[in-house]
Amino acid sequence: MNLAGVLRIPAVRQVMSLIGVAGAVAAGLAVFLWSQTPQFTLLYSDMSAAEAAEVAEALQAADIPYKLSGNGVMVAESELHDARLQLASQGLPQSAAAGMEMMQEQSSFGVSQFMESARYQHALEAELARTIASLGAVREARVHLALPKQTAFIRDNKGASASVLLQLFGGRVLEADQASAIVHLVASSVPNLVASEVTLIDQHGRLLSSGNEQEAGAQAASQFKYSRRLEETYKQRIEDLLTPLVGAGRVRAEVVADIDFTYTEETRESFDPARAVVRSEQINEDLTTGSGSQARGIPGALSNQPPEAIAAGANAAVSDAAAREAENSSRSSVRNYEVDRTIRHTRPQAGAIRRLSVAVLIDDTPATDDEAQSTLTEAELERYTSLVKEAVGFNEGRGDSVVVLNEVFHEAEILPEAEPPAIWERPGLRDVVKQLLGAILVLAIAFGIVRPMLRGVVGSDAAIAGQYLGRSGEVSASGQVAGAALSGPSYNEKVAAAQNITSSDPARVAMLVKQWVSADG
Repeated sequence: MNLAGVLRIPAVRQVMSLIGVAGAVAAGLAVFLWSQTPQFTLLYSDMSAAEAAEVAEALQAADIPYKLSGNGVMVAESELHDARLQLASQGLPQSAAAGMEMMQEQSSFGVSQFMESARYQHALEAELARTIASLGAVREARVHLALPKQTAFIRDNKGASASVLLQLFGGRVLEADQASAIVHLVASSVPNLVASEVTLIDQHGRLLSSGNEQEAGAQAASQFKYSRRLEETYKQRIEDLLTPLVGAGRVRAEVVADIDFTYTEETRESFDPARAVVRSEQINEDLTTGSGSQARGIPGALSNQPPEAIAAGANAAVSDAAAREAENSSRSSVRNYEVDRTIRHTRPQAGAIRRLSVAVLIDDTPATDDEAQSTLTEAELERYTSLVKEAVGFNEGRGDSVVVLNEVFHEAEILPEAEPPAIWERPGLRDVVKQLLGAILVLAIAFGIVRPMLRGVVGSDAAIAGQYLGRSGEVSASGQVAGAALSGPSYNEKVAAAQNITSSDPARVAMLVKQWVSADG
């Protein structure tokens, strides 16, 4: 018997039909599952096992489907942006380079001094990068150290220097004080490294700090922030004062403050001569009285000679004059005065206001359409100006100025709404197309494969019934009846068919009758 003959057997045809139906159902189910499977795309690549485990745990906690592919993680295309935002909020993925633990894992036996120094420098760079990356705004950091070899044969050894590259999270900005903190962290962690030798940049190549300019830049930024904060304080004070009078949203104020950040020191010493006080006084008096026993006579003459009679009168006159000259007196006094002296050392605080310029604009537009436009009078403007002056501490001596105007506020033009993207540009179009293709394939299998096979089974049964009924018509080798379609048999035809079946297959008829009798009890 050939294959065509086997296929004409009714039981074989039924089994083949069932196999075909099962295959068609399986194919339809596979197509349906394929249409429902999301399209996966790469989330992150080149990740270590520890990083991939952290990312997978975070995705699982957020109920985001994922799968691992090589050394990367893939997620559904529709969940790509949500997954990145979710991971970015947790600071993932975060690479962890080997630090000082590398010194313990690797043996130093047989390693040269140069390799030991290079290994230590690399470990120090990794530790610093890991510490800097732990900051909230920093996603990743790289540190490069230049450590010159110190020697005792050079008088002035060159100091160390460092460069730090920061990769910040999207939309995050590193403040000036944070940059200064990173610079001082690196400088404090490396021997012979000063903060002026540390350079800090971000992933866009912007210089965040550079040597000696860092302190000057930080001071300028601090002064600018102080000026803006002072101006905002005055501005808010003016708006809070005038809003209850003119209505909410009907007043605008701007303040420009000229701040003096100059540091000055002054030392002044003053004296008050009118308040002099005697501190000490010393008086010396000297009085000398002669006794007449002083030497007398002619110089160069022999002593113990009796005076001549002629010179007796002259000697007497000289003796009287000498006696008078021996009576001398002297007086001296020293008096010390304490003068009133004042020494004053003054250092004014930096940040004094040199001048304030205030501009206030009050809306002249009526609050409702029914109200008429009413411009403020000069008296009202003067009253508002006085309030503003008192609010900001107006000082005419330093040149402060206040201007209050009453003008109409024009509403901002409302921009038209953005047109929705075209249907072929929508992100969910691919999933919809996949589902439609799956449905079309399922329908094609159902109507193109399953239905013809079911027709074949029904056709073979009809052909067999035609043989038993003795109907005219030729049956083809495939089991299909050639000719007109079978119509409903009459009573006589049914009786004739029953007689034919009884005569051709009496055992089958006997079994059928036995089943009927058993069913009737």
